[in-house]
Amino acid sequence: MHQRPDAAWWARARQARDQLAARYLTHPDVSLIDIGDDPLGLSALPVLRIHLRRGDGSDLLLPTEIASIPVRVVRGDYRPAR
Repeated sequence: MHQRPDAAWWARARQARDQLAARYLTHPDVSLIDIGDDPLGLSALPVLRIHLRRGDGSDLLLPTEIASIPVRVVRGDYRPAR
């Protein structure tokens, strides 16, 4: 069964995303931090996703969750379309 997050969950998720962004977004390997579907398919609810240009994030010492919301690593180096 797919769970649907409520307004309180989304507020907590946005605050957790902002905490993650404040700590990691300036790192040169981090290209994006967002909230979205779990790339591992382990969570029925959206997760916090940190997109890395390279590496696996092990040098960043990422938390496994923030405010009970799982943190996942996604590989992606995004550039504007030409």
